[in-house]
Amino acid sequence: MIESMTNTNYKPQKREIKGKLLGIVTRESDARMIIDRKLREAGWDIENKNQVSTEEPAKRGRADYLLKDRRGRPLAVIEAKRFLVEPEIGKQQALDYAECFGADFIFLSNGEDIYFWDYKNRPEQKVMTFFSQRDLEKILILRKSRKPLSVIPIPDKVFVQGEVKDVRPYQKKAIQAMDSALEADKRKMLVVMATGTGKTLTIALQIKRMFDAGLIERVLFLVDRIELGKQAQDTFNDYLKEYPAELLYGGKQKKESSIIIGTLPTIYSQLQNFTSGYFDLVISDEAHRSIYHIYKSVLNHFDAIKIGLTATPSRYIDRNTYQLFDCWDEKEQTGRPTYVYGLRQGIKEGYLAGYDIVRIDTKVSLEGIRYEEEDYNPEDLERVINVPARNKQIVKAYKEEEEKRQPQKHRKAIVFAVTQKHAAQLAYYFNQEYPEFRGRFAEVITSNVPNVDQAIKRFKQEELPYVAVSVGMLDCGFDAPKVENILMVRPTKSPILYQQMRGRGCRLCKEINKVSFRIYDFVGVTRDFNDESFNPYSEILAHRRGIPWGTEPEELTQEEKEIPENIRKVFVQVPEEAPENVDMVVKREYVEVGPEGERIDVDDYRVEWEKEIQTKAEVDPLIKKIKEGKELTNEEIQELSEKLNSPEF
Repeated sequence: MIESMTNTNYKPQKREIKGKLLGIVTRESDARMIIDRKLREAGWDIENKNQVSTEEPAKRGRADYLLKDRRGRPLAVIEAKRFLVEPEIGKQQALDYAECFGADFIFLSNGEDIYFWDYKNRPEQKVMTFFSQRDLEKILILRKSRKPLSVIPIPDKVFVQGEVKDVRPYQKKAIQAMDSALEADKRKMLVVMATGTGKTLTIALQIKRMFDAGLIERVLFLVDRIELGKQAQDTFNDYLKEYPAELLYGGKQKKESSIIIGTLPTIYSQLQNFTSGYFDLVISDEAHRSIYHIYKSVLNHFDAIKIGLTATPSRYIDRNTYQLFDCWDEKEQTGRPTYVYGLRQGIKEGYLAGYDIVRIDTKVSLEGIRYEEEDYNPEDLERVINVPARNKQIVKAYKEEEEKRQPQKHRKAIVFAVTQKHAAQLAYYFNQEYPEFRGRFAEVITSNVPNVDQAIKRFKQEELPYVAVSVGMLDCGFDAPKVENILMVRPTKSPILYQQMRGRGCRLCKEINKVSFRIYDFVGVTRDFNDESFNPYSEILAHRRGIPWGTEPEELTQEEKEIPENIRKVFVQVPEEAPENVDMVVKREYVEVGPEGERIDVDDYRVEWEKEIQTKAEVDPLIKKIKEGKELTNEEIQELSEKLNSPEF
């Protein structure tokens, strides 16, 4: 459905052209005909004078429209202008009428454009529809019961999914950052949290606090896949039992629920069923640039607090997304998310599994591959990537690498393939390579597999299969903590997709003592995204230093302290024999960047730098002197400069 929407030839017309097409709607009376229709669409009975009255006498002049509540009391004034006249010209006149009637809200419209003005609280905002009577009454009811978020505590522990979970420090900081933004009257936020750090639970905590504070009554949670929607619904219905969540997808129509979870195509196709004031909070869980205009249309339809959630590192978030959430610094030409908690920070603090990258390069050329929106064309990739002999070689190389590892065991793995046919062939060769499992070592898990939910459950909970081969199904919203290997067999240029695929291995698992996972890169995708291993307990690094395979993490701690600071990379070339006319494995590259020399995300760097400065400021007399507002001598400036530029600082 997304594909069909992206091909929609929607081009907004200029107002003058629209005026001609509408028969030169230049009179105010013509604009009022359109306003009447739009009021009906928002649920108003314009013939009922207890709901809508026109030409309502005021102290000075007459209000074009007066909207009333269910008891006939003034709610909002509508100031109507001719079609080609900017609606905002009537602001002061409308304000005089609203204050005269005691109405809390103002709409300014020329029939085409509509502006909503909650004039006692915030500036006017352009909206897509008039608000319904219930929308306006809801705002007033919420306002009477509103509390500051500062009096709503952030819990230390929560009971979800049948167990008590600690609310982690970074989750609290994310919530506090959102609180600060709301207290500063910001209605748009962007929260960046790495895959596996609990974005959904974090936002569930914040939703509950916003309900409890009287800030919201209805929530829209946007997802790009049904699977993600189902997981969010489970979390919300578990933790937010008093606020029922409804999942919309396909042709399913909306219901009166506190929380609506919807796929982007479904909500987009049903926008006509929602007024601009229907939701008080809209949350977006990831967004793809390929459907940006649809994504923007959905977000802009609602006059609500908007929170964007993403696992994509901030350096890969595009400018449009930053601007959509008012997080773009025009002067510095950079994005500034409301809160950032990066992957490497999560690994360092022990909340995520570290990872090693094993690059097994093959002679595969992507020249001539067409692009489809932001990624490669799948049909072209199928032709280049899905070569039987190459697939067989990939499986053999994987087996050889796994046989070197300790402890000797079979590990759960996800293989990301290009197409259904590619996935089927890879699964076939895995099962041929491991005949002792009688065809159950690997299984294809894609959307067109019968009883796919059972297949997913089997992979997550049972011993077999060890390998799940997927096409676009397990790359996001799939939690299987026991996964210890990720096989990148499909190229991608999408940073979002890459983060999602890598993220499938990031979760820790106490049951199997998992603290790290391995990425097998057969297509160079880790190099494309400048990714390097980041694993405090690296088997590869340990083995290279003579530490036995399978050494427990606790035993490695002291060894890590002895690593020379200049250790960077080791490239091991292993020539392979390959069948004729097939890609050849040209080298296996083991990459490890130690804790003193790793490449680091710019936001992680900024956070660490700020922490370092704060620490130094507490003890360094020169920095303390600056903080106290005292001037430094030339000698002191020189001394401080040398300190700041020294490797130790």
